Amino acid sequence: FMAGAAHAQIGQSDAPLEIVSDKSEYLQNEGRGVYTGNVVATQGESKITTDKLTFVCSKTTPAGGGEAQCDEIEVLIAEGKVFYLAPDVRIRGDRAQYDFPSDTITITGDVILSRGEDGVVRGTNVVYSIGEGRTIITAGKNRVTSVFNTAKKPADAPATAPVTPAPAPAPN
Repeated sequence: FMAGAAHAQIGQSDAPLEIVSDKSEYLQNEGRGVYTGNVVATQGESKITTDKLTFVCSKTTPAGGGEAQCDEIEVLIAEGKVFYLAPDVRIRGDRAQYDFPSDTITITGDVILSRGEDGVVRGTNVVYSIGEGRTIITAGKNRVTSVFNTAKKPADAPATAPVTPAPAPAPN
């Protein structure tokens, strides 16, 4: 069906890329595939969920002629309720484009990015270079909003019961 799918990556893994959906259509002459309905693309510990996922592959024509074959997936385009989940980051948005050659995912729309319990960043455009671990967030005409959890959690602190404050003295 697609020779190059094994070379595709959505995270730091050599595992195969698995795409599951309600419907799949492969347009061989155009070098693209379209998945719709509850789409989940998983590779190793990375996952993209969305309403619609389109892949575009590079094509080569066999030396003896014939129909062009899909060599490698170059781009994944996710549209509608996009959620990208990897071990170090979670990003939600309206549209995403994953560029395989540069190992970069760009997510646009109402974007929320979080890294565990560290905090949340909101904007309208996130460019996440997976291999570099570099994230650039912009908000168009608005401003990027970041909320960070600054509370330090002791590593080995025992759980304690909440302290109930003493009642206020009765007025005279």
